Amino acid sequence: MNAEIAQTIRERVSRIEVTPSIPAVFHPLLKLLNSPPDEVRLDEVIKVASYDSTIAAQCLRAASSPLFGQSRPPDSMKAAVISLGLRRVETILLTCCMGQAFTPRNWVLDPIVFWRHSLGCAMVCRKFSEKIKAQDHEKAYMAGLLHDIGFIVNSMAFGEEFGKTLAAACQQQIPLHEAELQYMGFTHCETGRALGENWNLSHELIQVIAYHHAPEAAETSRGLVALVHLSDLLCRMRGLDYGHYERSKVDLVANPAWEVVREAHHALQDMDLARFTFELDEDVKEIYELVSTIFGSPAKRN
Repeated sequence: MNAEIAQTIRERVSRIEVTPSIPAVFHPLLKLLNSPPDEVRLDEVIKVASYDSTIAAQCLRAASSPLFGQSRPPDSMKAAVISLGLRRVETILLTCCMGQAFTPRNWVLDPIVFWRHSLGCAMVCRKFSEKIKAQDHEKAYMAGLLHDIGFIVNSMAFGEEFGKTLAAACQQQIPLHEAELQYMGFTHCETGRALGENWNLSHELIQVIAYHHAPEAAETSRGLVALVHLSDLLCRMRGLDYGHYERSKVDLVANPAWEVVREAHHALQDMDLARFTFELDEDVKEIYELVSTIFGSPAKRN
């Protein structure tokens, strides 16, 4: 990517209307997610969940969904947190938070399809992290949730170019990042990095956003970047994609990212991949229903 394109990306990211309006709850929530689970206090989660009235209302609506099998809908954030558990509440909060930050206006991608993939990747990253006994499962979750934020930038700041790129990806049945490079000269990895830097996200998260399609090129945090890369592939293999068929063969074990993760986490060599992927299939329905509950129903698949 040349200097002129990089400058154009920075300028357009700085002009995105949504950039300064990230909900105030976002950073306190990041802090909670980065804390050890045994140090997270119930009252802290309730306080964060109640901070933004719009997000709190969305969270309560999601908690009332039949998806979670509650005998009766919770009538307060405290009831929702207690009945659903911290992990589910964090998932709902983060999804609502990001959904409020990026309203569906002027999207090129179907926003429901986007959040379905992002949330799916986040949940797969966390489960993958647990299986290989990584130290920070919640960091893996956040990395999965934010890895594709560059697609939002491309929708909002490069709408015309990205629209043609998406159409080409659908027609050629190729991954979106390959079509971006072919038709735009850059990918959502570069634009996502610019947004992440604008938001002052952590260095590790920016590495994931910038290199999740090329983990071997990551400057640092290669194990986390590779984990997100593999989780992204697992999601796309299971229909948690961007609404178009990709004509490509995937062999996770032969993927260079697999070796990167194995070097960082030796427990990977003992993981039963077939069993793991079977367990993921059981989670797909919950991901679809959760995103539909929060954001509505997605558009028809191309």
